[in-house]
Amino acid sequence: MNLVDVLETTKKEPHCGLCKIDFLGTGVCSAGKKHGFVAYWPEGRMELARALAEHEVEPTETLRDIVNSCNLCGICDRQCYFVTQRRPTQAQHALQNYLKNVSSEKLKPVQEDEIVKGLREIVGESWATNDPLIIASYIRSVIKQKSTGKYYIVMPQTTEEIVSIVKLANTYKIPFIPRGNGTFFGVALQTLLAEPASIEQGIIIDLWRMKHLEVDPESITATIEPGVTSFELQKAAHAHHLRANVAEAESCVIANAQNLGIVTTWSNTYGWGTDNFIDAEYIDSIGTIQHLSDKEIPNPYASEQGLLSLSLIPSVIVTKLTLKLHQILPDEEAIFVPFSDLPDALDFAHELARTNIGVSLAVLSRKYLTEFISPTHEIAEDFNDIAEKYLKLNYVVDVICDSQSKKIIEELAPVSFGSEMLKSLILGSSKLTSMKDSSLLKMIGEEEDPLKAVFGGPMRKHFEKGLAASPKELVKVFDEDLREFFEKLYSKPELTDPIWLHSFRILPCRMERKHMWMYRGGYMPGDKNTILKVVDALEKPAQQYGIDGAFGFLSYLERGKLAHLEYDYYYDHTDPEARKRVNKAIVESWRRQFALRGVTPLEFICSKGLHRKEHIIYPFLPGLSEEELEHFEELIETLFGGEDTW
Repeated sequence: MNLVDVLETTKKEPHCGLCKIDFLGTGVCSAGKKHGFVAYWPEGRMELARALAEHEVEPTETLRDIVNSCNLCGICDRQCYFVTQRRPTQAQHALQNYLKNVSSEKLKPVQEDEIVKGLREIVGESWATNDPLIIASYIRSVIKQKSTGKYYIVMPQTTEEIVSIVKLANTYKIPFIPRGNGTFFGVALQTLLAEPASIEQGIIIDLWRMKHLEVDPESITATIEPGVTSFELQKAAHAHHLRANVAEAESCVIANAQNLGIVTTWSNTYGWGTDNFIDAEYIDSIGTIQHLSDKEIPNPYASEQGLLSLSLIPSVIVTKLTLKLHQILPDEEAIFVPFSDLPDALDFAHELARTNIGVSLAVLSRKYLTEFISPTHEIAEDFNDIAEKYLKLNYVVDVICDSQSKKIIEELAPVSFGSEMLKSLILGSSKLTSMKDSSLLKMIGEEEDPLKAVFGGPMRKHFEKGLAASPKELVKVFDEDLREFFEKLYSKPELTDPIWLHSFRILPCRMERKHMWMYRGGYMPGDKNTILKVVDALEKPAQQYGIDGAFGFLSYLERGKLAHLEYDYYYDHTDPEARKRVNKAIVESWRRQFALRGVTPLEFICSKGLHRKEHIIYPFLPGLSEEELEHFEELIETLFGGEDTW
């Protein structure tokens, strides 16, 4: 196997970052854990394989160390196959063969300069580099593909080291950018258009080594450093029967809090990001350490509104965050209310939000549900078709609540199902899709109300029997050498437990199995009419430019007064023409959103620091006039060039 053989796979490496956390109980890559730099992790090896195959980088002496550090233990194959259906060991085999066929003379030494020497004096010899091969592994994370700039990677372990790095950067007048886990979720969400938020040259401060995490069960708080991921914090909190309001499993908590404010399905109860922050330590652009609790500093929560508030790079580097945790209810249960129509789903969910029912509350799309619970993308696509054609299941109001609230929802809902049915759908998803044109599904599709027939009527027992749900049945769709492992994995209760899956959020990366996606949407008043107008404003540009777009999820804040909507554009990030089309769709979606009252696209609150929602959303912005929309388009062209550019 050579680099060309694996190029199709490596080109689509999404930098999801899940290989850095032990979300399956297998441990993590020993090479990555030892060396830290992305090049030593499975995601980085895949990026290197692509860069070498496409001649974007020349091999250096470090290649030998990177390749030989991998012991082919197979942990990455199990992890990556679970979320993206990729086999990173294939890239490692290709790198091994490449190394065998490269003469020692071609493995060039890397010349040090004063900047990298200065960085090593700060963090130690092993934790700073200007090696082009290691730098290449950060492509599509904070460096654009085919970038020719001069870069340095540095991995500090303390706040004081970051202060020294910032001061060194200022001395040499070279820009710097902090990097959390560099995940797609972290990068694409702060992306303007379909390119990474990046610097053309400079110092990348990789914060992975800053892993301090302390839970205080007495005060129900946690204090963390920027290298701590959502999964790691949630695991530590759960040990004390507590829960954190965090983003996807692999996302660094501080990066997500600083960039996006952290809005989740739990926000109905736990609130916005800064509703959960107690204090933070951060470093400004000149290397001064400050705290949110300092009375002498300007209001750190304040942020500009409007078009000119657009930001891509965090204004400060947060080095420590103390945040609230939340008690896990002793009788939490999951309940799902399926709907055929979005307006009906919104009405039902809004009433629950208004009356404060549900610890976690969201409206999920059919695509979200099927992608998350299906083991492969192919099954997800078939499941999606079946749900639409036969079940008429297009949206689900997804609720985690106490037992009393569950009884209320069951009384109010036209039809509902619980954890056991979801378990059957997860374990029986492959069997269901094998029945795509069966007489049973056709019979269900002919029912007057298929949802009621399947989830609350006489057809339910036949449907459940047809699923033949079991780990043994499910794993038949996996590569043969992985089946034994995944059968044991899916036998664990948590892999089919909706409360655990909601808390630890290991499934969203499955959306990247075929293509990357661009997060659209933002924040708006929680009334149904506004939400439907925003959905239309996002759907129309996708149709106009031939983009595969789909409703993702919607969550409420402040008892339904405010809504957060995710609508996704799916595209092939390896195709320049696809990127152009999605870029045009994004700009058009902004124009349509800004014409509506009160709508704030997500990008316009990115990287505002530890802001409060009332400073960037309230009061709701009025819809822009035609003259103002023209000014907006001029602004976009000023910032990013004309239409041909984006």
